Amino acid sequence: MAAISARNLTILYNGEVALEGVTFELEEGETLLLLGPNGAGKTTLLKTIACFHREYKGEIQVFGREPCDARELVGYVPQSHSLNERVPLTALEVVAMGGIYKKGFFHFKISQQVLKKAEATLAFVGLSNVKDKLFRELSGGQKQRILLARALISDPRLLLLDEPLSALDPSARAEVSNVLGKIKRERGITMVITTHDINPLLEIGDKVMLINKRLIAFGKPEEVLRDNIIKSVYGPLARVIPVGGKLFCITGDVHLHGHGGGGR
Repeated sequence: MAAISARNLTILYNGEVALEGVTFELEEGETLLLLGPNGAGKTTLLKTIACFHREYKGEIQVFGREPCDARELVGYVPQSHSLNERVPLTALEVVAMGGIYKKGFFHFKISQQVLKKAEATLAFVGLSNVKDKLFRELSGGQKQRILLARALISDPRLLLLDEPLSALDPSARAEVSNVLGKIKRERGITMVITTHDINPLLEIGDKVMLINKRLIAFGKPEEVLRDNIIKSVYGPLARVIPVGGKLFCITGDVHLHGHGGGGR
């Protein structure tokens, strides 16, 4: 079964077209890397899949259902978290929040069962050692992994991540990228990841989608990441460089990082 399928999808925002005429299909277990400049419609597409945005025409299904009928199957990690860091929540409590928030109701009593699962999920993302530390005291990379754990605790079949590597230093980017690879290898969760810097994520990307208010290209990394396609969106200075059997993409939005992953 396709995890996500869209046909002639046009997404509107306040009556204006945000993304037009998108058709694609992502199989269960695949990872889609969603690439495009600022304002291209990446976050809007993610929010539509997650049923946070409902103003669209055409068809979109998540595991064969309308997006709002599949919400319990989807985990969402926004680019900026909405936690009030003045509230002294520990890392463990933040993760547990993902296990007690269900279908619009928040239950304030955290059961031992949920706490035990939260501890196991923290261990999965490599942060058992910070479970009792306040969330606000953690580094940016640690916070991002905590937010991943909060999404994972509910056992989603689809994980939507909006710029999970943004505002992180190279070391933290590598840590978060490693966790995303672990999610793919060990849990087989379908993922859609928006990014400005595709290089650290190419090793886990099965498909790449390039958008700029419309669908420019969709396919395997080696099919989409070609000079002529990248230049059509990012301009003449954009390019794709093959190095040692790996692909590195320079779009102009970011600089080329030596820690980047490889494509096929």
